[in-house]
Amino acid sequence: MKERVKYILSVMVLSMVCVMLQAQDKNLIQIKAFDQQLAPLTHIKVSINEKEYISLENKGGTFREVPNEDLPPRSVKINDETLEAESWNYSKGILSIMVRKKSYKSQPITVMTMDHKPLPRVTVTFHGAKNTESITNAQGIFILPLALNEEAPQATQFAIAGYKVMQMTSSKEGKILLVESLKKNKILPAENVAQKDILADFDINQLDSIRSLTVFYAVFKNIEIASLPFDQKERVDAKFQQLVRQLKNEQKTSFVGKISDSSFVRTDVENLLAQARYENDLLDNLRSDFEKKIGIINEKLTGGASSLDQATRDRLLDDLNTLEHVLTENEDKFYKNLSSYKIILSSLKSSFFDIQNLEQKLEVSESKRLEEQKTFRQQILIVVSITLVFGILVIFLFYLRMKLKKQQKSLIKANDEVTRMNENLEELVSERTRLLIHANREMDIFLYRASHDLRTPICSIMGLCNIALHSSSAELPELVKRMSYTAVRMDRMLKKLRVINEINQPGNYSIIRFSEKIEFLRQEFSQVIGDHAIDISFDFEPDLSFYSYPALIDTIVYNLLDNAFFYSSLKPGSQPKVYLQARIERDNLVMRIRDNGVGIIPEIQMNLWDMFFVGSEHSKGNGLGLYLVSKSIQTLGGSIDIDTQPNVFTTFTVSIPVNTERVTRIASEAQKTTMLELV
Repeated sequence: MKERVKYILSVMVLSMVCVMLQAQDKNLIQIKAFDQQLAPLTHIKVSINEKEYISLENKGGTFREVPNEDLPPRSVKINDETLEAESWNYSKGILSIMVRKKSYKSQPITVMTMDHKPLPRVTVTFHGAKNTESITNAQGIFILPLALNEEAPQATQFAIAGYKVMQMTSSKEGKILLVESLKKNKILPAENVAQKDILADFDINQLDSIRSLTVFYAVFKNIEIASLPFDQKERVDAKFQQLVRQLKNEQKTSFVGKISDSSFVRTDVENLLAQARYENDLLDNLRSDFEKKIGIINEKLTGGASSLDQATRDRLLDDLNTLEHVLTENEDKFYKNLSSYKIILSSLKSSFFDIQNLEQKLEVSESKRLEEQKTFRQQILIVVSITLVFGILVIFLFYLRMKLKKQQKSLIKANDEVTRMNENLEELVSERTRLLIHANREMDIFLYRASHDLRTPICSIMGLCNIALHSSSAELPELVKRMSYTAVRMDRMLKKLRVINEINQPGNYSIIRFSEKIEFLRQEFSQVIGDHAIDISFDFEPDLSFYSYPALIDTIVYNLLDNAFFYSSLKPGSQPKVYLQARIERDNLVMRIRDNGVGIIPEIQMNLWDMFFVGSEHSKGNGLGLYLVSKSIQTLGGSIDIDTQPNVFTTFTVSIPVNTERVTRIASEAQKTTMLELV
């Protein structure tokens, strides 16, 4: 018991140490979630770094121990399909998550050539409710954001530089966009074909009319630039540099297209700033170019205005008035756009200030949380200490209770034993008295019947001897035969009386081979079997062997077979049949001896086992056979049952405990010895 208590205490101490060590690898943080109006979100679950979801319950926040390796979080997910984490901030033990509703759905699409080879690192342009650009990964896959109410994309909505989109298919993995390269079959656009002859006779003075690198390449691909005059070559180089800068500036505008519902606020602001700077530079360039062109037009008007006719002057004046009107409209639009931009900027600053206020509130909440955490840890320490002390007290009380209970059981057992001995003492005395009375009665019966049954054959022999003295020589053989029969009956009775002593004090415990025993008894009863033509059958294993007392087994089998042979031959009109079966069942020898004789009437069944009881007037025995069978079975600790039907059959079933394990062990050792001798 002491070892058990020590074991329980050691397990508790080890568990507390493991909990403390585990707590050192984690950090207790507060997790909160807000919507876009900074209202706490309740009844949602969040996952940090793709791990198990944490419920925020009905308060919009909870305390949870998070491994240090997951802080700060790399990703945050919401278990609601209609929500997503817009942004999150981890500071001073508080993880604040801004949640917004999803206005899009993600559609993975794989870009492949017509021979089903993925196209990695290509830019895909999608024309839908919102125009987006995406770049495929190493497996040719990109994620297309779609509006919730937007239909499934079609192949005609996609464009890839250098490729022609052929068709859109579906598979188990998702959508597949099949494309074909344009490099193999490069077709010159119809517009370029139509302009080929025009560009072949291009005038270098019209260089300013070229607005793209494509037209520049189409014009100068067949012109030997090195053969041009130096001033024209400089103009061509300057125009080329201008078109390159223009292309770079146009590419910068693509950053605006990246602002969407799925982008981060910081990225959106950076894109807006880049766009504003680009527009600022563009206005400066346009103003410089515009002033230059106005100067050229003024020179043309100064030099050649007098040569213009009236109609041309009127048209030119109308165009100038129209230009003035357009510039006025542009000025109004510019100021309107500028005002809108300022309003949006003010809104952004207001949101930023709200975030600052939120951070201040979070700092206050963090300080309060730290105090609560400190108090909570102190409370946990106190509770653990009290629990540990209480546990030790409980174990000690349990130990005392078990010890007292054990002592109580010992006392109860001793009291029960004394009570049982007291209660059984009278029964034991009564039983011994009954057995003694029964033994005395059996002794009286035995002495009386033995003296009577012994005196009867002696008197018969004496009478036959007197008759023989006065008889002729011819009558002597018959008289001797009768004296021999009387002597045999007397000898049989004396043998049975001797068996009584062997039953009370059995000896010679040894192995019994049942087949040999039955063969011996068959020889003993051979004359009876032959005289009455008895059909006898046996059912037992040839190697049936066991350890017991041979004399008692002989007494049981001999007397039961003797009864079966005798009573089966008394039934007139049928052939006597006797059946003997023997089996070993659960270390018990079970024998069934059945005959088709006259049976046993119910009135005498209770007296069958009494000494000197003769159940039939036809019996020639002395009433000791079944008595010896009963005493032998009682000595061996067995039992006997009777199943009978008058004038039909009688079956005796005997069950005797025997030792078969010793026989098996000796047989196994003998087999091993034989194998060694053969080797």
